[in-house]
Amino acid sequence: MIRSMTGYGSASSDGEAGRVSVAARALNHRFLDLSLHVPRRWQGLEPEMRKLVQSLIQRGRVEVSLQTVLRDEEGTAVVVSTPVVAGVVGALRQIQAQYDLAGKVRLADVIRFPGALEVVETNGHPDDERRRAILALVESALESLDRMRQAEGENLERDLLQALAAIEAAAGRLETASRTERETRREALLDRTRALRDELGLDDSRLYQEVVRLVDRHDVAEEVQRLGSHVAQARRALEAEGPSGKRLDFLAQEMAREANTIGSKAASAEVVQEVVTLKSAIERLREQVQNVE
Repeated sequence: MIRSMTGYGSASSDGEAGRVSVAARALNHRFLDLSLHVPRRWQGLEPEMRKLVQSLIQRGRVEVSLQTVLRDEEGTAVVVSTPVVAGVVGALRQIQAQYDLAGKVRLADVIRFPGALEVVETNGHPDDERRRAILALVESALESLDRMRQAEGENLERDLLQALAAIEAAAGRLETASRTERETRREALLDRTRALRDELGLDDSRLYQEVVRLVDRHDVAEEVQRLGSHVAQARRALEAEGPSGKRLDFLAQEMAREANTIGSKAASAEVVQEVVTLKSAIERLREQVQNVE
């Protein structure tokens, strides 16, 4: 079953120790691009959180946010980050002097800067029980995200199969129209060359070879055959285990190339119209494929 690259999941816990919430969202991306937003106190959990994400998701831009409001903060302390505060105060005073601004640098002006105050552990690392509880919430949020990606993947699969059926049908109509056009064109060229033969006294065999060559220049049988092969490969990719978005994207690009080649060979209004229909179906496929993991 394919999965969508977009989705959202969350999990939270509210107990005597406080409230912990985790939100995970995923968007389209060519590769796995992971961003973690974790309070400083819990940044030691980031390696384990990354492993959890990588175990479930292989492509997409993924953001995981952890928020904690703990009532029991024993073992922590709020400290001043002297380098940050010194830099902020110096910068504010420089701006004040440079632009001749009135007023003084106030405490409220300084502490609003990120990193001016820090929560640090006074007894080493957070206790293992809280770590396990937070990681369990992260896992729960990611599983919720994955369920949403699976549900959207089912809808995507239906849309992709419909697009592939439309491409296959358009290719079949193109093959029929091209075959009819080829016969008509061959007969018309033969009639014209016979007239030229009689008028100029040219050789029959050479004229027939030229007619065949001109007719073959507009033959799209090979391109239609390759289109059918690409459609079959795309269906197999939808049935395969694991991510198939990159392969489907490549096949959609190959289908577009074949459609362009067919369009360059089109010589009748009927074939041109079918090429437009084919390109429209391929474009719908390419749009949907961008959402597949």
